[in-house]
This record gives sequence, C-alpha cells and structure tokens, in this order.
Amino acid sequence: MNITRAKQLQITGPDKKPCYGGNQLWFSSNTRAAGGCGSVAGANVLRALAMTNADFRNSIISSKIIPPQVKDAICSNNPGHENFVLLMTGVYETMGALEVFPLNRIYDRKDRSSKAFKRIKSTFGLTNVGFIIGIIRFARKFSLDLTVRSMPAAFLTKEKAREFIAEGLKESGAVVMLTCRNRHNARLFPPDADLNKRLIDGNDTGIKGHFTTITDMDNDRLLITTWGKPGIVDLNELAGSWRSIRAYEASLMYIRPSTRKEATSCMLSAWKLFTSGIGHALVRR
Repeated sequence: MNITRAKQLQITGPDKKPCYGGNQLWFSSNTRAAGGCGSVAGANVLRALAMTNADFRNSIISSKIIPPQVKDAICSNNPGHENFVLLMTGVYETMGALEVFPLNRIYDRKDRSSKAFKRIKSTFGLTNVGFIIGIIRFARKFSLDLTVRSMPAAFLTKEKAREFIAEGLKESGAVVMLTCRNRHNARLFPPDADLNKRLIDGNDTGIKGHFTTITDMDNDRLLITTWGKPGIVDLNELAGSWRSIRAYEASLMYIRPSTRKEATSCMLSAWKLFTSGIGHALVRR
C-alpha cells in the first residue's frame, strides 16, 4: 500500500486522535448519522481530488466564495473534525437522503442508542443516482464543475473492477463504492502508518447497503475508509458478492473536473447507472 496516499484523508478527530476519512457518527442529527454515509463519501472524494489534482486544489484555494472552513476541510493536510463536519453537512444538505417523515424528527429527539430504531428506520440512505447528482450540485454551488465516471458492479468481473479502480485512483485519488444488498466483509483497524502490521489487530465488519471510499489498491486488497477508520476489503470476496441479483445497485464511481456542459450532461444521464445495474442483475452478466 502507498503510505503517502493512505495518509491523504487524515483528520484530527473530536478526541484529538487521528481519524482516516470522515465519520457519519459526527453528524449531530441521529437520522443523518444513520444514513449519511453517501455524504461522507462525497466529502472524502472532494478532498482526495484536491490532493491529487493541483488545478482543482488551486481553484478552491483561490476562490472568493468558498468559506475558509470548507477550504481547510478539503485542502488542509490534517483538518480538524469541526471543519470536516461542516463540509459533510454541506454535502448532505445538497445531496440529501431518503428520510422518513415524521420518524426522522422523532428519532432526532431520541437517544441515539434507542433500540426502537434498530428495527424501524428513519432513513433509507442515498441512491447511486442521488450521489452523482448531489456531488455535482454541491460543487456547482462554488462555481466548480465535476463529472462522475461510474460503473454498475452487479456481476462485474474482478479484472474489470481492478481496471476501473486503478483508473479512478490515478485520476481522482479515490473511488466511491456503493454496496447494495450484497454483503461482504471489511477489516477495520485504527489509523496507523504501518497499515500492513495493523491487519492482525483489525476487526471484521459486514458491509451492506453502505457507501465506502476506496483510497488505494494492492493486487486483491482494497484500502477503504468508513466510520473514520481505514479498512481492507478483499477484491475476490467483493467480486463474489457482486454475482447476485442483490447487487442490482452496487456501483463504483469517481469524480473529475469538467466543463459546465459536461457536468450538466452527467446529471441528466445519472439515471443510466441505476437502470444499467438492474439490467446486469437481471441478465446475470
């Protein structure tokens, strides 16, 4: 694994300890904490792109309309979680999620650990189409234009996935992965420079219905970030989970700078990712 790349999403957490990428549990709203993984992934990839693309980074730094806190969250080598939460919140308020009214209002007034909402959901999160449209709209608020390159993952081969991920890491520094109803494991561990040695101390976590951010790849190992921690996903297991109709919305996506016309075209055609995934799941290839 590339340690320099692995450090590009380092953030100082609320307890002053290092975190790796954003954490949806930082949202003050319980509903957002439950379903805000897409917005966290959006904030992560904006920062990764700024660390990878000098022109994009400079356009943010020189902007007169982007608040300094947002500039810090995207462009700083080690921002505090307060500014990164501000970025996450801005992305969420633009990108949105499928919140269930009035359960969302009720849940936000309850203790976050309430057992009632383990079974009764106040949010159904975000779709892949919503992510594409939302990240482009958020960037456009600050006169930045982005397109999203995407690929449905249902019945996607490991070889094609590796090729797409490698391309996305090179062009934008990170790739967003949406896991649908297919399930795969991730080994999460505390942020540490020596990632390989930390693997033996990691905890296996099942991923399902969740956005994560891929930040590096080493053969069949993918380095991801979720819940403010780094983790490893085995590409063989992941590709195996895609070979199911349950992966109908599973997707890989990455962002890149573009013209205004390209960004508009990308938003208008975002629905094709969802319908393509359905088609791949139905024909099983």
